Amino acid sequence: MDSHTGALAWLAQGAASNLLDRLVARALDGPPPVPAWPRPGGAPSGTVEISVRHHSAAKVRTPVILTLQEDGSRTGTVFSVVLGNTARIAVPAGAYFGAAMVLDPAHRTLQGIGWSRLTVTARRTSPCLIPARRPSAPVILQLGLRKPDGTPLFRL
Repeated sequence: MDSHTGALAWLAQGAASNLLDRLVARALDGPPPVPAWPRPGGAPSGTVEISVRHHSAAKVRTPVILTLQEDGSRTGTVFSVVLGNTARIAVPAGAYFGAAMVLDPAHRTLQGIGWSRLTVTARRTSPCLIPARRPSAPVILQLGLRKPDGTPLFRL
């Protein structure tokens, strides 16, 4: 499993718990508080602005679950936003991996999934665009997007 698949699998495992319902509700309830990176940074921090691009015909507020991991790490932090909004996060300078899941909570379907590598420069704002594409059944199986009982977490 490559690093992209590992990061998305980590995100999927978190989503498989009831974390998914809480994140979707938080994204749709309004602007969340500005997230803080969990690790105190000894190095000067920078800011990353993450946007997700996805073609969605729906005119409703569509929740997006973002994850941000330091390159090579097996853990990360999950953020929820609404499609079309930009998440602005202060993090220590370094290399990161961002992943996004675009959801339709009403129909419990996964509308899109994508990832991107980014480098955050100290004392600067680094933009990051994550293109989300419609997932295929093999990708869903590879990521382990299943509930504990083995049933699929999402419909395609």
